Amino acid sequence: MLQGKLAGSGLSFWGIYSVWRRHAKVYQNTWLVNSLPPLSEPIIYLLGFGFGLSPLIPELIYQGRAVTYLQFIGPGMIAVGVLFQSFFEGAYGSFIRLQFQKTWQALLTAPLTFTEVFLGDWLWATTRGTLAGFTTGLVVVLLGLYPPLALVLSLPLLILGALLFGGIGLLTAGLVRTVDQINVPIFLVVVPMFALCGTYFPRDNLPPILGGIARFLPLSALIDLLRWPLAWPAFAPVLLAWLILWAGVMGGLAWRVIHPQVYR
Repeated sequence: MLQGKLAGSGLSFWGIYSVWRRHAKVYQNTWLVNSLPPLSEPIIYLLGFGFGLSPLIPELIYQGRAVTYLQFIGPGMIAVGVLFQSFFEGAYGSFIRLQFQKTWQALLTAPLTFTEVFLGDWLWATTRGTLAGFTTGLVVVLLGLYPPLALVLSLPLLILGALLFGGIGLLTAGLVRTVDQINVPIFLVVVPMFALCGTYFPRDNLPPILGGIARFLPLSALIDLLRWPLAWPAFAPVLLAWLILWAGVMGGLAWRVIHPQVYR
């Protein structure tokens, strides 16, 4: 049964869904204000950098294949949409619900476990990131830069990426003590990924040490996998496993740091 507890885990699908649905209902009232900045940002970057630099960079070589600059940047902006929306929902949204609104504590007065509340919050951040990536992808498709079928087939990658970056956001929400402190991981983690992981130029252009650091960051793997219509990435199963590992580690760490915040 849907409401039955998973064997030996103290979890129920209904409990997780209830938390997710609560956040979705609240979002319905503020979706335009909350979605406009993170949704518009990657689209503006795509239009500004894509059309602004295309006359200067008519084409480039990506994995031995000549592609236009707009074709190259399109998948990168899809990944950026996933990154921004899922991270900011996990960081700012979860922090506000945890520290100011006390939503987590209120939900735990219902017949819900901490893990159900945590997973519901994490899946909500994942949903926001997936929607942002898919919406950005629709713009990329309409511009003729990405095959429509490829966007549909890439949906599991968008979900995995949103799960990962949402986990990083939740970890941030559990570690910081003030809203202003969220700026630290933004400038130390999010911005370097955004700038160095191959969104605007091939990582091979970077100095070897900097390029090695960029390849370690999870956004690089997501971008490489999303560019499969241009060229199938080398070591694709390894990149996929790398993203899954990141998502599991970030989610596990987030659970550990948020738990004492709720029960202190």
